Amino acid sequence: MALLNALVIAAYTLVDGLGVRQSGAPAAYTLWMFLLSGIPLALWACIARRSSFALYLSRHWQIGIAGGIGATSSYGLALWAMTVAPIAVVAALRETSILFATLIAGIVLREQVGRWRVISACIIAGGAAVLRLG
Repeated sequence: MALLNALVIAAYTLVDGLGVRQSGAPAAYTLWMFLLSGIPLALWACIARRSSFALYLSRHWQIGIAGGIGATSSYGLALWAMTVAPIAVVAALRETSILFATLIAGIVLREQVGRWRVISACIIAGGAAVLRLG
């Protein structure tokens, strides 16, 4: 399953990288991708879970907007980077976010960050360094 997941990530990263280069407009590509994936999801939520969706939206719209801005910004920055640097390097650097997630989990969320989590995060960081230095 891990290998299959890695293949899916590699495939969508390559499609995004080539797509944003072909478009020539990283911001427009980013916004179209969010629009084209967001509308079907919102429609499904309105149809399948109308009352719980409306209730959740009325209570949490502010955090939804903040999350949407954050997600759009980070995705857009990664896509823009793929127009000025090799896709593989950007993809590897993007995966180093696991380091920040591990730090946030341990420090902010006070989760148990065990030895295997730290080792895994270091392997990912090491892979990004090898790509950068190599």
